[in-house]
Amino acid sequence: MNSHSRLILQALMLFIIVAVSGCTVKSDQQIVDDLWAVWEKSEQLAQVNYPEAVPLVLVHGWNGGETTWPVPERLIKLEELLRRDIYLFTYRTGIFANRYPPLEVLEEQLDRYLAPYAQVDIVAHSMGGLLVRQYLAHHQEHAVRRVLFLATPHFGTNAAQVLVQLGSVRPAGNIQATEIQPGSDFLWQLNALEGAEFDGVEVLNLYAADSSLLKTDLVVPPSSAYLPWAHNAMMQGDHHTLAENFDSYTEVLGFLNEGLLPAAEPVPARRDAWLRFKLLGNTARLSEANFKSYGRRGLPNKEYTLCCELRSGLYSKAGYYTVVIQDIEPGNNYAFMPYGGREPLLLTAESLMQSTKQPVLMQIMDLDAKAVESTKEVETEPQSEVGIP
Repeated sequence: MNSHSRLILQALMLFIIVAVSGCTVKSDQQIVDDLWAVWEKSEQLAQVNYPEAVPLVLVHGWNGGETTWPVPERLIKLEELLRRDIYLFTYRTGIFANRYPPLEVLEEQLDRYLAPYAQVDIVAHSMGGLLVRQYLAHHQEHAVRRVLFLATPHFGTNAAQVLVQLGSVRPAGNIQATEIQPGSDFLWQLNALEGAEFDGVEVLNLYAADSSLLKTDLVVPPSSAYLPWAHNAMMQGDHHTLAENFDSYTEVLGFLNEGLLPAAEPVPARRDAWLRFKLLGNTARLSEANFKSYGRRGLPNKEYTLCCELRSGLYSKAGYYTVVIQDIEPGNNYAFMPYGGREPLLLTAESLMQSTKQPVLMQIMDLDAKAVESTKEVETEPQSEVGIP
């Protein structure tokens, strides 16, 4: 896919995110009346009806809020069915450039929100799932019993790249968008934990089926939605309907009620790779000038992106570049050419696709270690080539 096609696809995904599913033409008065009805029922939903039961907390995603979930009438019925209270955790987020807090700050807000409860179950949609994972990673003394993820971009979404570009018109940018880009330092650090944040927590990860264009998630592909360190299952729906209709899935009710797990989904066939290069103990200089991609016939192409120009984590440094190769094409070859006269590091698509445990390979390429390995090979096998792993 060339850069022009990729930009069109990203714009399409952004449109899908902000589009409202199933819109009907309503008068201004109908819209106002509907909003008042929602707020009246939301106030009823916020009341404590089952103080002895473990409550259910819903955490929305980027640009979400109360309307992410089933309408309040349905949530009230769900409360009666589960015999437990349902609460909505909301936070500042949106599409336009603004000073929206990074997820590392929002995790502290979530911590304060959950503090009064001895035990809770959580349903998290989209970016809200990343917020919950970040919270679990840094709050070992938490009250979370079960977590249900819905269409969470565990390895990022390309739609965020469009949001970053839109946010660049202001110095602050869209901080949340920079963190949920594929290859961001925030996502790198989170996924480098390899699921350690889930110790002692029951987890079910659901994402949309990709059987057809109308019944799939065009915002988060399966390779990103799949969580390697949890139980995964596919559901019929799209990015929005998984949250809007979560109360109608028997698999969801079984998990929330008794911790039951549906049939597991195998690892998606698509393979992505996130690569960082290390030289002399530091991150090697990386740019379009010294990383190249070549097709099967040896012609250069642009089957990768570099992340990220803007700072992409509260505890990361600006300019931490990562090569992101999505939907790796067999036969492709890649070359990283360090400065200082060093030999290039050559990689093949086939070598990057060997990972079977997860669809996204995250790897730090230590050029100094490669050099040491090559030297050892020369000492034991004088005929081997130096500098090309």
